[in-house]
Amino acid sequence: MEKRQRRESATESCPVCHEAVEIYAIGSCDHPVCYRCALRMRALCEQLYCPICRTDLNQVYMVHKLVKESDIPRRGYIPNRKLKIFFEDDSIKKKVDKLLEHSCPKCKQTFRLFRELQTHMRKEHTLFYCDLCIDHLKIFTFERKFYSRQNLATHRRVGDKDDTSYKGHPLCHFCDERYMDNDELYRHLRKDHYYCHFCEKDGCNDYYSDYDDLKRHFRDQHYLCQEEECVNAQFTHAFRSEIDLKAHKASEHYRGLTKAQVKQSRVVDVNIQLAPRKKPQRGVISGDDYEEKVPRNRGRGGASGRQASYRDRF
Repeated sequence: MEKRQRRESATESCPVCHEAVEIYAIGSCDHPVCYRCALRMRALCEQLYCPICRTDLNQVYMVHKLVKESDIPRRGYIPNRKLKIFFEDDSIKKKVDKLLEHSCPKCKQTFRLFRELQTHMRKEHTLFYCDLCIDHLKIFTFERKFYSRQNLATHRRVGDKDDTSYKGHPLCHFCDERYMDNDELYRHLRKDHYYCHFCEKDGCNDYYSDYDDLKRHFRDQHYLCQEEECVNAQFTHAFRSEIDLKAHKASEHYRGLTKAQVKQSRVVDVNIQLAPRKKPQRGVISGDDYEEKVPRNRGRGGASGRQASYRDRF
């Protein structure tokens, strides 16, 4: 009995949303979550697995008290065939239906579909929902924010006053369209626009509207092959260095050139400037002067021909 009480007290808060559990949702894996999180998973996200262990749950039981799934009787429960949920009694079913309804926050009129509620809010109350939030946020209708026309523009541009964590929907300046967040904008830029693969490796995240803009960047900042065969090519005719460009021309555009021209195309001008050699200072021995070479002498006393060093003099 004591062990059971400890178990119930340990599950008073939902492990997913950390809110107090009013109604338990129990599946075959016996991981108890609150009925709101289970309903959000099955109705809004259309995912029929356990949010704790990812076990597929063919059906879920919503009950008042925490019990094992195997101890739940299979008769007397009210079914929801679409969501594969079984309610212990009618009071739980009414709470679930209340969460799923599309009710007007102003006049409390209820609609069958959310888009009907949208139309009603726009025509009757001149209030609007954010289309981007509707498409990406998996929340219940009563949780959605609505705005006046001016506040909706502010919401899209800079965010909401009551939510400092949200900074608005970022704008693609090429398309003049906003996206849900920076991740969505990043995916759009990578898919529908262009970036320099040379600069990206150097940590630069600049993007270009179309390939003509990127081509101009290749020509101004890198090395672009302007030969006839490469005029209409993309990416493959741009090079990071002059050496790479000349190697490309020598291997791909050598036809019609004389041997002298081919040879010249493989020559890279390298400007190397060496610092003038300093004059030795008195009392200082450089590395070049440390070993003093002497002529080899195979006569008496010099059969080995060893080089004399400064160390041998002392």
